[in-house]
Amino acid sequence: MNLPRPHKPLKLTVLAIGVGLNLFVAMVTVFSAYGGTFNPDERVIAAMAAMVLPLLLITGGLLFLVNLFFDRRLSLILVAGWAVSMPSILVFSPMHIWNRTLNAEEREHSFTLLTYNVLHLWDFRGENYPGVEQNATLDYILSTDADIVNIQELEFLKPDKQWKITQAQIDSLQSRYPYSHIDAGLQLALFSKFPFELVRLDFPKSKSGLIDCFRLDIQGMEIHLINAHLKSIGLTPEDKALYKETFDLPENKTELKRELKEVKSQLLSKLATAFRIRAIQARTIREITDSIGGPFIVAGDFNDIPNCYAVRTIRGKDMHDAYADAAFGPTITYHGDRFYFRIDQVLYRGPFKAVDIERGDIASSDHNPLLTTFLFDKNDK
Repeated sequence: MNLPRPHKPLKLTVLAIGVGLNLFVAMVTVFSAYGGTFNPDERVIAAMAAMVLPLLLITGGLLFLVNLFFDRRLSLILVAGWAVSMPSILVFSPMHIWNRTLNAEEREHSFTLLTYNVLHLWDFRGENYPGVEQNATLDYILSTDADIVNIQELEFLKPDKQWKITQAQIDSLQSRYPYSHIDAGLQLALFSKFPFELVRLDFPKSKSGLIDCFRLDIQGMEIHLINAHLKSIGLTPEDKALYKETFDLPENKTELKRELKEVKSQLLSKLATAFRIRAIQARTIREITDSIGGPFIVAGDFNDIPNCYAVRTIRGKDMHDAYADAAFGPTITYHGDRFYFRIDQVLYRGPFKAVDIERGDIASSDHNPLLTTFLFDKNDK
């Protein structure tokens, strides 16, 4: 039996709603993709919009599937939005399908850098996590055998029974890396197989964030490295609990209104403040890279997403995002408190290129590490 066709005015109304919905999602996606181009001092809502790009891409994907069953022409609106947003999308989710395998000669002209917020070498999973006989974070660092280890949130290195830090692990680290520096005040550390010296910076911490700058001699080339830990949101345990509550369905409208009011007054205001402070810190770091010049790596815990204002400011027009250059698909590097974002970044410039980057799937810290392989251009070296 044939079903009656919808009345034409009704069909046109539904089509108009579909056009409006697709247009809205496409426009918001573009706004989110380029939200990091706006100074958060002037358009903080744009910085917040940039954080939801993954959700908008998922929403757009689902809407795309619905369009295929309703009216395929509507999908062209979404495709147009994605096309305009593609430069930002490819930084968030690169499409380098095949990993670069270095031959013997290339390995001689390469080096690796591990950047890792180690959470003071505590174990995020708990001090009595089963199956852990010695500190899991240190074990992971040693297992990578990275040439340079760039660390945040480390004040000292000594045996600790509670967190299973053994003298044998410390001895192995010191033997592996003859050059090291731990800044207890800034909680930053660098371990290296290559010689380096600390570069003294004449910038107040309030403007530069927690950063150390080093001049390394890597295979005969002078390369500067900034180990960066930018401003966090600074959420209290109560704030984090409130954030987690937003994922649960409220009991009634009154409860929903209360939660939304608290989110606006507590979480969003702190988020906005952090965006503005990181913008200042990013401009200072960019000023340092410009004043020193030459090959540079800026790596660490940026506490912000790729393509945000801070990352765009530091990157400028002459630096590259290692993840965008060498990875496939999106990833997260922070997994605590249901904040799932890639907030650890590796930016670089010079006669070398990121040819591989791996996220360490270890959960002993609230951050995941990033291990980058750089290959020198032997013609420019």
